[in-house]
Amino acid sequence: MAQSAGPTRAEAAEGVEQRLAATVHAYPGLRVEPLPAQFLRAPETPPGGRRVLRGGRLPEGDDEVFEVVGELWREAGCRVEDAAGLDGRLLEAHDPAGYVVTLARHGLEDPILTVASPPFPVPFLDRGLLAGLGAGLATGCLGPCVARVGPSTIVPGLSSVWGWVPLFLLIAGGSLYLPETRRFGIGLAAGGLLIGVTVAAMFA
Repeated sequence: MAQSAGPTRAEAAEGVEQRLAATVHAYPGLRVEPLPAQFLRAPETPPGGRRVLRGGRLPEGDDEVFEVVGELWREAGCRVEDAAGLDGRLLEAHDPAGYVVTLARHGLEDPILTVASPPFPVPFLDRGLLAGLGAGLATGCLGPCVARVGPSTIVPGLSSVWGWVPLFLLIAGGSLYLPETRRFGIGLAAGGLLIGVTVAAMFA
């Protein structure tokens, strides 16, 4: 595989987990409270690329954890930048493979540790998106039919052919919230609502 092609998503996720574990284990007693990717610090990413992000809040983190983490990644051959100011402190370690380890603290808040993978290309036909579209189309076709012949809807005042919608929105919303299933959730929501609304309108 050419080096310029970058890692696959699976390879990137494995590398992130390894570096996250190494960082946490370098400071005895350190505990990570995981945060969703949207609350983590993402490095600048080239257009068309994506990164895997993992990390969380460090309740036991103090000034010493910055020193330990910085020393760990300097010894590993990383370029480490450590800046402190009145509004907090930011440490960034860039390893030769393209991973970025960030430790940031704002004011007196707990530090937040983020490990970001190197950018990897997004395939033109994303498998998660295609799987979501397929599931959405199937749900959109079957949902109104099953609801029409099944028990009455759980939402008072709503026609029985729309009885599948609350459960569908709950599942699609959960998929959209989690970064790992977001592409699937986009396809599920788009396919399910497009076909489901059309089919339900025909039966209503």
